[in-house]
Amino acid sequence: MAKEHMTTADQDTAPAAAKTVVIAVMAHAPLASALKEVAEHVFGGSVDLTAIDVLPGACAADSTDALVARLTDLNRGAGVLLLTDLPGASPANICATSASALLAKTIGCAVITGVNVSMLLRVLNYRNQSLDDLAQQAIEGARQTIARLS
Repeated sequence: MAKEHMTTADQDTAPAAAKTVVIAVMAHAPLASALKEVAEHVFGGSVDLTAIDVLPGACAADSTDALVARLTDLNRGAGVLLLTDLPGASPANICATSASALLAKTIGCAVITGVNVSMLLRVLNYRNQSLDDLAQQAIEGARQTIARLS
């Protein structure tokens, strides 16, 4: 990832259970870091989450190799769940391209767009599930909290 195009909030280094899904949020700056901060506020402490803010000018061609290398290093044997904001935008394109590269390395990867606080909190609450189940939890977490209040 070109430094001038992305910033990263380091994943907490607390020991995690073996064979858990790596959870990463990649979104337009400063959304990814802000979502991590909200999760830490709700949970009352650090959360096992990688937040990557995409700055203006980032593109998949420039960013994929570094993201794939980082996610490969973080992989705990159960795959990677990438949560991103807008379908078709740079963060989602980087995630999609990276997911293909991870799958080619036989690392399971799912990309879910439309990230919001409810989705993220649900994923963190159910983080011990399989990659496919966790991806479904993300979608349901977001879907169930969209409502018109007045």
